[in-house]
Amino acid sequence: MKLLEKMTKKDGADKRRETFAQRCSALTSRLSDIRANFDNVIDPHAIDALIYEENAVLVRLEQLYREARAEGISVEPHERGKIDEF
Repeated sequence: MKLLEKMTKKDGADKRRETFAQRCSALTSRLSDIRANFDNVIDPHAIDALIYEENAVLVRLEQLYREARAEGISVEPHERGKIDEF
């Protein structure tokens, strides 16, 4: 019985980590797309829109990291560094 409880707890933690990784990957991918679009845009209004969208994604990522820390999910430094590479 205790083995089943441990497995269930581990499965729940694994699912949370997997969900975190998926959300983080989606946001990081979106951030990469936004930053790539800066090279293709010359209209000042479009540039402003990209800046606002980039800031919104960065705020969502920071919130995601705070939620992960609150749930005890550790974020490796190299994972967080991917955001600042650009």
